[in-house]
Amino acid sequence: MEDSIAREIVQIERKQFFFDLRENQRGILLRITEEVRGHRDTIIVPATGLKDFSEALNRMIDVIEQEGLDPTDPTSEDDFYDDDIPQEDEEDEDEEDY
Repeated sequence: MEDSIAREIVQIERKQFFFDLRENQRGILLRITEEVRGHRDTIIVPATGLKDFSEALNRMIDVIEQEGLDPTDPTSEDDFYDDDIPQEDEEDEDEEDY
């Protein structure tokens, strides 16, 4: 069983992201769920890796800034998302793995 510690929701374009900090018998974890057009995908990051996860994300933001990339470029919007990659419909499969 998991206990909720904190939750945050972020809306970005057509996507909604749920950040759920939770605790279970194996430790603390961050569950990130993306919802777009009624479909959900989830990743789980153990709290022991959150600092590394955050640093990697910040490095990606730095690359965008250093390369002068425009994340609002409408010509790449449809190609940006992996909509044509088959997704498995196994929600919460990884919950017990952590």
